[in-house]
Amino acid sequence: MSFSIATSETPAQLWYEQSINAAVYIGAMAWGLHVAVFFKAVEAAFRMKSGLRWIPLAVALFALATINICRSISFNELAWIDDRSYPGGPLAFFAEQQSLPVNVAATATSATTFILFSAFLIYRCHALWRKLFLTIFFCVVLVASAVLSVLHCVQVARASSSVWDQSTLSLSVPYASLSTVLTTLLSIALAWRLIDLSRRLPPTLSSHAAEAYTSMEAMVIESALPAGLAALFFAVLYGTQNPGANLLVPFLVQLQGIVPELIVIRIIRGHAWAPDTASSVASKDGVRGKRLSGGVHVVSMVNLYDRDEHSLAAKIPTGLV
Repeated sequence: MSFSIATSETPAQLWYEQSINAAVYIGAMAWGLHVAVFFKAVEAAFRMKSGLRWIPLAVALFALATINICRSISFNELAWIDDRSYPGGPLAFFAEQQSLPVNVAATATSATTFILFSAFLIYRCHALWRKLFLTIFFCVVLVASAVLSVLHCVQVARASSSVWDQSTLSLSVPYASLSTVLTTLLSIALAWRLIDLSRRLPPTLSSHAAEAYTSMEAMVIESALPAGLAALFFAVLYGTQNPGANLLVPFLVQLQGIVPELIVIRIIRGHAWAPDTASSVASKDGVRGKRLSGGVHVVSMVNLYDRDEHSLAAKIPTGLV
C-alpha cells in the first residue's frame, strides 16, 4: 500500500515556509561576505591614522548585522527543531510567535542598521552636494523613518498574529515604504552627483587615475546602488504581501552594513569622491586641479602608482570628504 509523505499544506503555505527558511541561508552567505569587507575596512583604518575615526561605524554595523543573522537563525531553529511539535507546525509558529525576544531582537537590529546606513549616506550626500536644503530634507525623512521603525518594533513585540496580519501591516508597510523611498532617493542623489562630477574630469587625466573614480565599481559602490535596488525590490514584494519579501530581509541587513564599509575603504585609501580635493591634491601624472564653475573643483588623484598605503597617509588631505 503506497502513501505520500509530502506535506498537506497548500502551495502558498509551503512557499511561505520555504521563503523564511531560504532567507536565513541567503543572509548567512551575505554575512560571510560582510566578514571579509569588515576586516578589510578595519585593516585599512589601522594602516592610516586618519582612518581610525571610521572604526566605530564599521564595528557598529558589523555587530548589528551579526546579531541580526544570529537571532534570525535562532528563530528558525525554534520553529524547525526546538518547538517542532507546536500546534499547527512551523507555519503556525511563524504566524503566532512574532513577539518572541529572538525575533524582536532581529527586528530591532534591522531597524538600527538601517538608521546608521541612512545617516552615513546622508553624510556622503552632504559631502558631495553641499546643499543644506537637500541634507535637511533627507534628515527629516530619516527621523520619520526612525520613528516608524521604533513603533514597528513595539508592534512586533506585542504582536499575537502573523506578520502579514492587517494589524501588524498597519505600521510595517509605511515603515518599509518610507525607508525604501529614503534609500532610493539617496542612491539617486549620489549617482546623479557622481555622474556630474565625472563629466568634469579633465581630458588630460591619465586613464589609470580616471579609472579609480569613473569605473563601474566606483560608481556602483559610492552610489549605494545595490542597497537601493534591493530595498526597492523588497518594498514592491512586501507592499503586495508576497512572501518572497522574506528572502530579502536578512540579506538587506547585511547589505546595509557592507555598502558603507566599502565606501569607507575608498575614503581611507583616498579614492572616494569629493568636490574640492583638487585644490590640495596633485597627482604624479601631472594633472593639476582646475577651478570649475560654481566653485566646484575637479577631483584629482593621489599618486595611484604608489601602492604603499603608508606613504599615501602623508599625501591625503584631512578634508578629503
